[in-house]
Amino acid sequence: MLKGSMVALVTPMDEENRINYPKVAELLEWHIENGTDGLVILGTTGEASTMTFEEEKEFVAFCNDKIAKRVPMIVGSGSNSTATAISNSQAFAELGADYLLVVTPYYNKTNNEGMIRHFESIADSVTVPIIMYNVPSRTGCNITPEVVGKLAKHPNIIGIKEASGDMSYVCCIC
Repeated sequence: MLKGSMVALVTPMDEENRINYPKVAELLEWHIENGTDGLVILGTTGEASTMTFEEEKEFVAFCNDKIAKRVPMIVGSGSNSTATAISNSQAFAELGADYLLVVTPYYNKTNNEGMIRHFESIADSVTVPIIMYNVPSRTGCNITPEVVGKLAKHPNIIGIKEASGDMSYVCCIC
């Protein structure tokens, strides 16, 4: 069960624009020592959107090794391509993700049925629990309350990171 403060980790880079792993290790330790309850890896706060898949896998493996199950590791695995999101999710689950953060299929602006199929297909492909990520200002699409209600019944979809900023929406999905 997730609770408390889940911090989205930045991705420290070195002078050659490579991941600065000593700084990543330092940052992970700082958060754990100072009471952060969970860490979001490859979220939109970091540089995940500019990394190659190989870099992402290396980063997840490194973070998993350093976190060592002391706090939950939530890994961003979403994509606008359902097939890519499934592949990412399976790879990151194998590398130790405790939870997967899956964004809406950005740019595609899917309808409700497409949104449901996207999330259900990903959730059915892994045993790691899925957290939906609704950030319409970045993705161009919103998870409607009807879709949230339907997906909330899926046994492997356990929550939502809601970033629309619309409090009436939050009240509605609650």
